[in-house]
Amino acid sequence: MPPTREKRFHTRCQEEVYRQVKSYLDELVDEHFDDAEHCDFYLKYGSTVLEISIEPYQADEAVIEILAFCVQGVEPSFELMQELLRLNAEVALGAFSLVGHDIFYSHSFLGRRVPPEQLIASLENVATVSDEFDEQFVNRYGGETALECLRSNRVVRRTAHARGAERN
Repeated sequence: MPPTREKRFHTRCQEEVYRQVKSYLDELVDEHFDDAEHCDFYLKYGSTVLEISIEPYQADEAVIEILAFCVQGVEPSFELMQELLRLNAEVALGAFSLVGHDIFYSHSFLGRRVPPEQLIASLENVATVSDEFDEQFVNRYGGETALECLRSNRVVRRTAHARGAERN
């Protein structure tokens, strides 16, 4: 078994928010995976996979980003980009993005004083929106849902967007 890498926090606030989010997830979510190297969490919801990342923001705040791996391996097109922009104007929280051949849906918010209800509401919103649209995107533009990738034993790809352009 490879040695576990120690978490590296950039600020005290990032560490505090990370520990708070971890305690919320441990209490409120049946199953999640803690990425020891990047201070992220992963969980499955419907046909999507969610990544929760905590990034420092200035000295005394941290940003929580909830990102859904919506569709992977899609063929980018003008029509797809147009539809994503139209949907971004309609959704109440969060936004779709296209990075390379992958569609994501994400929502970010300040995390220093986040109550568990807000975290769960954001998780449910991101997962529900992604789950609502992922199969529609696959039917129109190709690719696979994150769950299809997992079922076929392929790794859900982490892109520059999903990794915060490798800020860590």
